[in-house]
Amino acid sequence: MRIVAFLKKTFLENLREWKVLILTLVFAPAFVYMMFGYFEAASPAYRLLYVNHDGAAGATAGAAPADVSSEVAGLLAAWEGARHPDGKPVFVVTEVTDVPAAEAEVRARDADLLVEIPSGFSQALRDFAVGAGSDAGASPPPARLVNHADETSVRGAMAMALSDYTAFTYAGVLTQAASPLDVTLASLGSERQLSDFDLYVPALLVLALIMTLFTAATSLVKEVDRGTMMRLMLSRLRTWEFLAAITVNQVLIGLIALGLTYLAALSVGYRSDGSVAMVLLVGAVTTLGVAAIAVVTAALLRSMFELLTVGTFPFFILMFFSEVMFPLPRVRVAELAGHVLYANDVLPPTLGVRALNRVLNYGGGLSDVGFELVVMLLLTAGYFALGTWLFRRRHMRT
Repeated sequence: MRIVAFLKKTFLENLREWKVLILTLVFAPAFVYMMFGYFEAASPAYRLLYVNHDGAAGATAGAAPADVSSEVAGLLAAWEGARHPDGKPVFVVTEVTDVPAAEAEVRARDADLLVEIPSGFSQALRDFAVGAGSDAGASPPPARLVNHADETSVRGAMAMALSDYTAFTYAGVLTQAASPLDVTLASLGSERQLSDFDLYVPALLVLALIMTLFTAATSLVKEVDRGTMMRLMLSRLRTWEFLAAITVNQVLIGLIALGLTYLAALSVGYRSDGSVAMVLLVGAVTTLGVAAIAVVTAALLRSMFELLTVGTFPFFILMFFSEVMFPLPRVRVAELAGHVLYANDVLPPTLGVRALNRVLNYGGGLSDVGFELVVMLLLTAGYFALGTWLFRRRHMRT
C-alpha cells in the first residue's frame, strides 16, 4: 500500500508542477510543427550555375534561341526537368558569364555547382552519334563537361553526382549509344517514398520521451530539497518503492507526450507503416531508460537550483548523442548476436530512435526491434542499479 500511496502523491505533485509538466508534454509536438515548416520552406533543390562556351551568345535556361544548339538546349531542359519523387525540382539552373565570380559563389556555398559547357560540345555529341551508329573505326571522343565544385561540400558532391547522371542519361538518349552497364534496383527500404521529415519523426518522438528527464528528476530532487525525505524514511518507504512509484508516473507522462507528438506528426501528413502497439512498447521501454538516467542525475544533486543548472547537462548529452538532433558517426564497439553495438548505444534513447525508425518507417515488428528492446532493458537495469545505490547512499541514509 505504501507504493500506491506514494504513487498517488507523486502524480498529484506532477499536476501541481504544471509548468514543468506542460513543457514536457508540448515541447516535442511544437518541434514537430517547427521541423515540418522548416522542411517545407527549405528548398531541396541544388543551385546549379552554368557557363556556355558552345556558341557566341550562350544559352538561356528554359529556352532554345536560334543561336543556341539543340544539344545545349536539351541538356538545360534535362537539368530543369529533373524532379525528386515528390515532384520538387532537383536543380535551380542559372546561367552565368563570369567564371571567377561563379567559382567564388561555389566556394562561399551560395551555389552548389558550376558546370562549364566548352566550345564544340554540340559538335562532339553529333560526331559521337554518327560514330556510334557506324561499324567502321573507333568512335570519336565524347563530349566534355567541366565541373567546378567544392569537394568538402556534401551538397556540392550530391549536386555533381545528380548533374552528371542527368547529363549522361541525356547524352545516351541523344546519341542512341548502348550503355555498357545495366543497373537494376532491388529496394530494401519502405514501399512508400520517405521524405526528410518522415525520417526525422522517430527522433522527434524520442525527444518527447527525453523531456521526462526533467519531470522525473524534479520528483526526486524536490523531496531532498524540501526536507521531506526524512518523513518518507520514517514512513518505512523502501528505496525501490520510492523509485518505482516515480518511474510509473514518468512512464505515463512519457506515453502521453509520445501520443501528443505522434498526433502532431499525423496532423501534418505523416503516415506510419508500423503498429501503434509497437510504438507504445518501444516508447515505454525508452522512457524507462530515461527515468533510470534521471535517478542517477538526481542522486548527484541536492537542490532544485542544482537541477536547473547542473541537471541540464544530462539532458543535452541525451539530445546530442542519442541521434535525436542529427546522425552521428558510427563508432563500432562490439558485435553481439549478429548485431553491431556502437559507442553511443550506451544511451538507451539511441536504441529507441533506431527501433522507432524501423517500426514507423519500415513496418518493423517485435522480431525486428527485439534486440534493441533487450539491450535497452539491460542498460536500464544497470542505470537503475547505479542510481538506486547512489540515491540511497546520498539521500536516504540516517
